[in-house]
Amino acid sequence: MVRAGKPWFAWMIAALCAAIPAIAQAAPEDVEEDTEEAENPIVWIGGVSQAEFPFITVVADGGTDQAGGWQAAGATLRFVDGRSFFFSNAWSCQVFVWMPIRHAVHGVITQQKAAQVSAAAATTASTLVMQRRTDWIRASFCSDFATELETQLNTQMTGLGAKVSAR
Repeated sequence: MVRAGKPWFAWMIAALCAAIPAIAQAAPEDVEEDTEEAENPIVWIGGVSQAEFPFITVVADGGTDQAGGWQAAGATLRFVDGRSFFFSNAWSCQVFVWMPIRHAVHGVITQQKAAQVSAAAATTASTLVMQRRTDWIRASFCSDFATELETQLNTQMTGLGAKVSAR
């Protein structure tokens, strides 16, 4: 039963009920396909693009030791917790990732490879951290995300020595 004090709610229920038969009867040829979004590799719902991590050289690789050099990237990542039916919470975290340019085990880590690994690790970390609580506030999420991102980076490339911070 709909209360009289919430006319917008009654309107929403009526619109939903009116739309259900039309949706159920739609044939596949009635639905337009939008191929433009499917071809864009940067738009990826639920994932982080490697374009978010533009690595730069911080300490050049001298090339004399077994490993050397450092590279870093800063990214502002946007998160949306849409698990609630009526309410979604959105926030962003600034993360900074540091990793070696040349590693004793992994060899040379190009800026492109560093971005790929960071994006994959960020996607995994965001999924894992988001599922740890039913409700998040920005400050605690960003801190937990940075810790998990560092763990994922050093797990995906064993012994990498990558460092992550967030604010």
